[in-house]
Amino acid sequence: MTPTPPQTSPSPQPVERGRLKWSDLANPSGALTISRLPLAIFYPFLAVTAGWALFFYLLAQATDFLDGYVARKRNECSHTGAVLDGWLDKVFAINAAWTLVEQQYMPGWWMSCWFARELIQGPMVFWLVGRFHRGQVMPHQSSWLGKATTWGIAISMVALLIGLPIVASSLVVAIGITSAGSGLQYFIREIRQTRKIPIDWRGEEKSQPAQEPVQAT
Repeated sequence: MTPTPPQTSPSPQPVERGRLKWSDLANPSGALTISRLPLAIFYPFLAVTAGWALFFYLLAQATDFLDGYVARKRNECSHTGAVLDGWLDKVFAINAAWTLVEQQYMPGWWMSCWFARELIQGPMVFWLVGRFHRGQVMPHQSSWLGKATTWGIAISMVALLIGLPIVASSLVVAIGITSAGSGLQYFIREIRQTRKIPIDWRGEEKSQPAQEPVQAT
């Protein structure tokens, strides 16, 4: 009779992580994603009138839609592209909103509601940089609160530029709630991730003790 091999307890699934690679962006979808960077930087100089401001804002949103569509269509989806896409969205949205404040389309305090999520994430930047360096980059995950915030800001921006400020003003409080909720979700997710990957005082990942196999009786 063949002896029964020793039973071992199932090992936990490794946490998904990976380093960002520029080579992941050397394709059409990556080019579309990167194209939003000059739009984000130069938007204040491009938005010389309401018409031009609306045109370049919609152009940026079109590239945001197309990069994901092209990536899925051409099987070019990557961790690098997803992370860069999310950060470029933040940079563009904040710079575009600040431009509208400077041009007196909206009061400045609206930005604290629109970007409550970023205010919560801000203190975590130095922690996230360390994680990027160690290759512990979290996979990009969008929540319904984050999507609601993004759509609310987009609708408000368009409404302001086409002369419907009442639409934007009616959404300010709702956007503030969803934005803060999205930021808290992100913060809690990072705390839980930290518990899965313990870090020592030097910022290095702690080695986990190996589990001895359980002998069958």
